[in-house]
Amino acid sequence: MTESTAAVRVAAAGAGTDTACIDLWAAAVAARDGRPEDPAVRARAAEKFAAERVALVVAPGDDEHRVRGFALVAAPGTGGGTGPADAAYLSLLAVHPSAQGSGLGRALLVAAVDAARDAGHDHCMLHALEDNATAVRLYRSAGFRPVGEPFPHALSGRPTRTFVV
Repeated sequence: MTESTAAVRVAAAGAGTDTACIDLWAAAVAARDGRPEDPAVRARAAEKFAAERVALVVAPGDDEHRVRGFALVAAPGTGGGTGPADAAYLSLLAVHPSAQGSGLGRALLVAAVDAARDAGHDHCMLHALEDNATAVRLYRSAGFRPVGEPFPHALSGRPTRTFVV
């Protein structure tokens, strides 16, 4: 089954939605890394949700407190790293493990970039772990290109690269 962009919506900022997204992020990172949830991952995600926001794109779940996926786009300058100074920062993108491979990640990514453009940002940047081949493939296929040199991830120390579209 392939998701369409109709499966996502730009959600208004709200504490309930933010909390559900942070929960999903912590669970997705734990699943990706094959480890228990790390409180530092949850705290860092909460900091990102507190930053100046351009858009929050959400794929609603089965009830109002859960989400199947989301993309958080923050204001330029909030992500650091190499890239255009005016680029919106796609700081978090997560898809529930049960929805991975369905096209939902692509739909969220496209909707997030569109929301950034609608907000007046010609460029969007993100950071991706170099060893996360699935994510890197998604970003490259959506037109994102690597810029600058790899740098250590703030929490894990794993090589991370900036991508820009």
